[in-house]
Amino acid sequence: MGICYQGKTLKEVVAEREKLFEDSGYAYGLEKLELVEGDPAKFMRFQMRLVAACINAREMAKLISANPMSLVQGELLFLLATPEGDVVSASYGLAGHIQAFPFMIRSIANLGFEDDPGIRPGDVFFNNDALYGAPHNADCYNFIPIFYKDELIGWTVGLNHITDVGGLQPGGLGVISPSVFTDGFTVPPTKIGTNFKTEKWWELHWKRRTRTEAFNILDDKMRTAGCAALHDAVLGIVEEFGVEYFRKGIKEIIERERRLLVQRIKTQAVPGIYHYLHLNMVKYKGVVGKLFAGSNRDWLLHEPGELQILPDGRIHCDVEGLSSEAEFHCNAYEPAIRMLTSLGCWPMFAYTQTLNTALYYMTSWNLPPGCMFNPQNPYAATVMSLAEVGKYIFLFHNPLSMAYFARGYLEECFPQDAAGVGYGLAGVMGDGFRWAGGDMTLITCWASGATPYKDGEAAMVCSPNPAPDLGETELGEFLQPTNLNIGKVLVPNYCGHGKFRGGLGVGMMQMITDPGQSLVVAVFGSTNGMGRAGMGMCGGYPGPNDVVVFAHDTNMRELLEEGKPYPRSFVEMRQWLEDGTLKAGSVEAFKGATPNIVCKDGDLFGSTSGCRGGWGDVLERDYKLIENDVKYGWVTADVARTTYGAVIDKDGKVDVAASDALRQQMRNTRKEKSLDAKDWWRQEREVALKKAWHEDVYNMFADALKWGKFRTQFMGMWQLPEDYAL
Repeated sequence: MGICYQGKTLKEVVAEREKLFEDSGYAYGLEKLELVEGDPAKFMRFQMRLVAACINAREMAKLISANPMSLVQGELLFLLATPEGDVVSASYGLAGHIQAFPFMIRSIANLGFEDDPGIRPGDVFFNNDALYGAPHNADCYNFIPIFYKDELIGWTVGLNHITDVGGLQPGGLGVISPSVFTDGFTVPPTKIGTNFKTEKWWELHWKRRTRTEAFNILDDKMRTAGCAALHDAVLGIVEEFGVEYFRKGIKEIIERERRLLVQRIKTQAVPGIYHYLHLNMVKYKGVVGKLFAGSNRDWLLHEPGELQILPDGRIHCDVEGLSSEAEFHCNAYEPAIRMLTSLGCWPMFAYTQTLNTALYYMTSWNLPPGCMFNPQNPYAATVMSLAEVGKYIFLFHNPLSMAYFARGYLEECFPQDAAGVGYGLAGVMGDGFRWAGGDMTLITCWASGATPYKDGEAAMVCSPNPAPDLGETELGEFLQPTNLNIGKVLVPNYCGHGKFRGGLGVGMMQMITDPGQSLVVAVFGSTNGMGRAGMGMCGGYPGPNDVVVFAHDTNMRELLEEGKPYPRSFVEMRQWLEDGTLKAGSVEAFKGATPNIVCKDGDLFGSTSGCRGGWGDVLERDYKLIENDVKYGWVTADVARTTYGAVIDKDGKVDVAASDALRQQMRNTRKEKSLDAKDWWRQEREVALKKAWHEDVYNMFADALKWGKFRTQFMGMWQLPEDYAL
């Protein structure tokens, strides 16, 4: 006898779930929604009770944590799932995690957990191993089975992003890791407690394997407590509605939402094939390679995406041509892909009454074995795979914006592209106390991209996460005493320009104060010198690179004693350095991620991110909008001239006649510099024939040509001989 309905085993019901959908096209084979159609009001009350229970569990449990990522950033969720692992209802938070949990239940079912170690009332399980369903090891999941009269009727789940994972770099956003053995604290599905309480040995693991033991232990208690509270609340709902209604209702929620999502795509989007491309750099040569021979190289990552909108409303995503798995931190598995990319679905079409895994049933992915999103090496590093998976969030934002634009749904267009800077840090205080921390402020709140009818919003738009707070930096000061926040401003000109421009990105500046014996800061950045994306929106410019700057051995202490102000962003830092106000022994600048940077008292650490692209030709921007930009300091007069062709007079007004003449001159220059497409093609074909690329570009193409689809496209585009090889 199994633990599920009608004596079935967990493995049997998981397999049955998949087969029912495959055979019928309906989640759980539910062609008819009897409860929804029979009494819609009762069903809605049932569904909202489940949602409220999840939210209540979250709000209670988060008071146990001291982690700012849980308290104010919002990467904290509590979920209710079916026995098969489908999430039925969720609290607010970083909603993408909903898509990962079904893979964890599939994992423990296939691993035979029902027999060993057993699944019983009050058992507490944990997983943060990407191989078994977690996005990456900073995302920690606790889950508890719900039994009703010896029958498994569901799971309660608590998850959050922890402060430090104990990897090569401090924090949870490491960008240096050749394998799982350097990723840090990675635990496959494990029973960590009984009777709704975790075991003592489990705390010892956190203490020995991570730098922020206090935060991580409290987070673990928070997740367990929330799961237990939600467990009891759900049993109360079962008693109210009856177990048969509950058993059937949680599955009807999934199928009803699936139908709604399909209908929304069919109504708004034009069927077809849409393409998206992102490029990125991983620079390990001479750094990581000194220790790990297989990582002694740099990678130019090729990240193509093809989104197919099918006539029946389903969406298929294909990443064939993606860079191969390697000894770097960028590898990922399907749960991470579905988890993070769903953040592109929520604002574009999946905004339903409650968040659940209905997306799973109307989206499909081709992840070729051996690519970095389907590694065949079980020890592949995944510590910051989400840095690359995150680029594919925008496979939904941008192509769907084009699909909606084609049908005239301008207000539904919401193009975005990759952004984000976060960091981890670790040090030893003067008294020998070891500590660590991290911050993700510039990952959760960003500017939005331009749309077909208006400018993007400034840097307070939380497009991927419905519950973050950019003010997290202030809370972080209590937990990171060495990093004093001295500035947070919108950076002038730091946006994607266009007829409508993207919102301004935000810059932060910190001063290192009294670090004690040692302090290192390790920064994650999304662009790494490759820009935001390989496409613009109707002629708009992409957003610029992230900027990370360290100024060492500065005279900041002297300036403070003189009562001078602080530099608030990297732009002001540069101006101060140029005019001699700020002096520095050395300056390190990066366009994205960094290795561990040693910092001392008085050093400055500046980071800037979060701007997205523009929409439309910059020379079509309305003069009134440009005047407004200059008035508020969002765009400087020189950039208004060189980018938009707008001549600003001494009163801050646009000289219309001079600007019209300048714009015509700029258009003429474009024509003079332009090439006939045939001539451009011939020139580029010669480069391909001679293989005359930079080493990193050569290696990228050599890898991509291993994939059949890319090879067909590449060979066809450049009409290359059949024996062409790299």
